[in-house]
Amino acid sequence: MKVLRTICRLVIGACLSFTGSHAVLAGPEHAPRVAFINPGYGDHGFWKDVSDTMHVAASQFGFEIVEFDSNRQWPLMAENANRVFAMNPPPDYIIASNEHQQGGRILIEANARQIPIFMLLNDLTDEQKNRLGRAGTNLPYWIATLTPDNKKAGFDIARSLVQADEKLHPDQPDREICLLSLAGDWNTPASLDRLAGLDVALAEYPKLVEKRRLVANWSYDEAYKRTAGWLPEGCLDAVWAANDDIARGAIAAIENAGKVAGKDVVVGGLNWSAEGLKLVKEGKMTMTHGGHFLAGAWIMVMVNDFHNGVDLQGRGPNYSFPMQAITRDNVDRFEKKFGKRNWDKVDFSQFSLAGKSGQKGTYHFDLEHLFIATKN
Repeated sequence: MKVLRTICRLVIGACLSFTGSHAVLAGPEHAPRVAFINPGYGDHGFWKDVSDTMHVAASQFGFEIVEFDSNRQWPLMAENANRVFAMNPPPDYIIASNEHQQGGRILIEANARQIPIFMLLNDLTDEQKNRLGRAGTNLPYWIATLTPDNKKAGFDIARSLVQADEKLHPDQPDREICLLSLAGDWNTPASLDRLAGLDVALAEYPKLVEKRRLVANWSYDEAYKRTAGWLPEGCLDAVWAANDDIARGAIAAIENAGKVAGKDVVVGGLNWSAEGLKLVKEGKMTMTHGGHFLAGAWIMVMVNDFHNGVDLQGRGPNYSFPMQAITRDNVDRFEKKFGKRNWDKVDFSQFSLAGKSGQKGTYHFDLEHLFIATKN
């Protein structure tokens, strides 16, 4: 294999073409470099968790991550894309996200430079794909997209609010539940999909009555302001929050108004954050949905598979994985295994498809297989 790779590198300039795609075969002189355009913060929050799992998996597979943090500022994200494309030598692979729908330009630039690129957590919208192109066709260096099932997550959060309210008021089966919905933003595909799941739940549970839908920009502070501003205006029995930071901000406003989160007002969030897990244990949140920060590791599994000849475009190129709810029923088990966020105890090679062609491209990116892959 090493001899074959050396021949290929000398003959075709470090690229192996197959099924319309190009896998970069790194020479023995350096580890393959992956440029990660992080739309969030590198030192805290959800995207730090994504980055942490990505770095652990990359280390296990022998890749180098060069990360550019954008601090949830789309202009900085655009600047970071320019920095990636100015790298000399260029990266072997790029990982990007369509946060605030900024991914289209990055895909176009990567394809123009023939750099294989993977989209993470936020795919292009249908409108963007119709306008710009699709993976493996007119954008051949767009190798694959990995996204969680955000629509189901949005639905599950809303359903948990109904179930929690019904437990609190068993003698009022027809009780109207006044809902405040706090979205992440109006543009990011993940946010829009979570809202689509909420809309399905609103249709299925007519007792859940949305009084106001506001955007909180994924922020604790803005969620606090939105909730505090709404509380004097009318009834509030439940808060649907697009992530844990928003849920935390809402809970702070609820408690500062003299109400009890989990009793007077039920709140559901998403991210599997340490703070969210704590609030679930305390009964202040119905659940923290999520697990999608592990997509940082999952995408490195896919990059490694592609690097080793797995035809991801032929098997995909659109890959989805389930998010799962952590509630009071399973939070202790999760914290016992991963409460310290020590992801290096997971053997991520167990999720690889390399050398497993009989599995027909089936990835098992879920909580149970994560437990199974945990090293003793």
